[in-house]
Amino acid sequence: MLAPAILLTLLAQAEASELGKWVSTHENLGGVRAVAAMPNADDAAVLNTETGVVQLGFAEKSPTLDLSYSLHQPRGLAIAPNGRIYVADTGRHRVMYFNSDGEMLGGFGGPGDGTFRMRNPHAIDVSDTIAVVTDTGHNRIQVFEPDGKHIRNLDGKTLGLRGPEGVAIDDAGHIWVADTHNHRVLCLDDHGQVLRAIGTWGTFPGQFMEPSGIDAGGGRVVVTDRLNHRVQVFDTDTGAPIESWGMHAVFPRQGEGKVHYPADAALLSGGDVVIAEPFEERVQRFGPGGKDIEPPTLAPRDVQSHFGPVAATDGRFFCTWEPELRAIHIFDLDRKTPVRLATFGEPGEAPGQLGNLTALEIDADRNRLWAVDAGNHRIHEWTLSPPPPEKPRFDPSIATLSRSAPLASAGPGDLGTTEDDLIYLDRTSARAWKLNDTGHHTPIDLPLSRDPAAAALAGIDAAGQRRAAILDASDKVIRLHGQWPGTASTEPTISLTDLIDPVDFAVAGDKSLIVVDRGGHQVHRFAINGTPLNTWGERGSDHGQFWRPAAVVVDHHDRVIVLDHGNHRAQMFQPDGTWLMTFGTGRAWTKRPTPPATETETD
Repeated sequence: MLAPAILLTLLAQAEASELGKWVSTHENLGGVRAVAAMPNADDAAVLNTETGVVQLGFAEKSPTLDLSYSLHQPRGLAIAPNGRIYVADTGRHRVMYFNSDGEMLGGFGGPGDGTFRMRNPHAIDVSDTIAVVTDTGHNRIQVFEPDGKHIRNLDGKTLGLRGPEGVAIDDAGHIWVADTHNHRVLCLDDHGQVLRAIGTWGTFPGQFMEPSGIDAGGGRVVVTDRLNHRVQVFDTDTGAPIESWGMHAVFPRQGEGKVHYPADAALLSGGDVVIAEPFEERVQRFGPGGKDIEPPTLAPRDVQSHFGPVAATDGRFFCTWEPELRAIHIFDLDRKTPVRLATFGEPGEAPGQLGNLTALEIDADRNRLWAVDAGNHRIHEWTLSPPPPEKPRFDPSIATLSRSAPLASAGPGDLGTTEDDLIYLDRTSARAWKLNDTGHHTPIDLPLSRDPAAAALAGIDAAGQRRAAILDASDKVIRLHGQWPGTASTEPTISLTDLIDPVDFAVAGDKSLIVVDRGGHQVHRFAINGTPLNTWGERGSDHGQFWRPAAVVVDHHDRVIVLDHGNHRAQMFQPDGTWLMTFGTGRAWTKRPTPPATETETD
């Protein structure tokens, strides 16, 4: 823990600067994920990860380039000094580069584990002499020449990197890395020697909770501190904090000047800073010449939780997790409103401690809970000792760690159970694994598409084939394998081409499929034969509205539970879209019953 004198000094430094002033906001940018300073212009380019469109600045006639023909789920953007546009094409595990007119010039990387191959690259920066890439899935940094010739890898094992996301090159040629799941920032020379390390997990100035984006120049390094909902600035020569700003008061939609889940930063030539906020679908610009940011409200209204983007349900149980706390919540669904039975977990790297959860699964009959931990590359399992259904109560000791086994491929994906097996769908490699107690997991023959984002397992059909539904986020289709009741063939598909960003789905009691469209802020329901049945939701914060929903499950009462991620809550519906409830770790709002009609006496 920081000594009081040091802490006071850091706080004074963080409050002394004039930079943290709001200048402007650009809204309705969809899934804006990355920003990059434009050379020779005091302006920024922005990347929309959902559409693959790059906007070159915010002047009235700024050009936009549609690069979607060659990109899938891009996350990183850089503009080279010569004007070339570089994009970290995360979904296809490569980097592509274009001229200023959007004409593709080349690319490098590609899926695999070789020397120059990549797995889920998140960011890129380019100078006159080198291009550096965060090879996030391999926990390393790769260095190339600007035309894509591989120079070297900066070894992630030696550096101890865990899920690095942001990268920047400063004026001296040093490489700054947002080491996201170690909650720190590193300064490296171009051979990987650590020159400076800043930060640990925490909320004080100089500490981080998932640093995500980074940019450097002019003696400053700017970091988006994602789960602290703020921006921090440091001196490149000393690593000392200069300032921080933007922290919102827990609840979203707080207005200009506040920051909500910031993803990336661009340091402009004039000294201003541009911040990308995908959950607010906007970018904000800050600088010394803007409006002062008011301090956040101390008593926010109706705040409940910061539910993460994964969930699971079985029997009476519903579980999700809280990234800010690194804790898992378990709810009992058999009451009028959900009862929180337990919250457990803590940040760390030891078995049972939590890094970044990407999948959950729960088995009510066996009282088991599993979590895929991409931050620690492990699969955790807990044995549950729940209170009896007739006497639900909060008990923090409900979960006992049963095992924590290595899972080298831990990353984006999904978990599912059969009668005997726990199945992990690895989205990055498009493979499925049967997980066991020892960590020696066995690949299984499950026909997967190139981008399997989510899956539902439904036992074995009459022919002995595994019945599975798999969402391909790239092709925007759900493919059904095995014979499903109500379908005419063994390989039907359900088209999702009208959706913007389908990210998850669940199977209702009548075998209809409930699909979450994160980019469209909606939920869609399809019959098993692909016929659209109904759609509900729109962007907003009221009951029945969504802000970038992230996951969906169907409980044993056939109620649809949607993780309304951007609004920090869960919402419950009937399959026809009728709103039933909004809940979190605190209050729950339910639909008021219609009062009975009263008879009126007449003469």
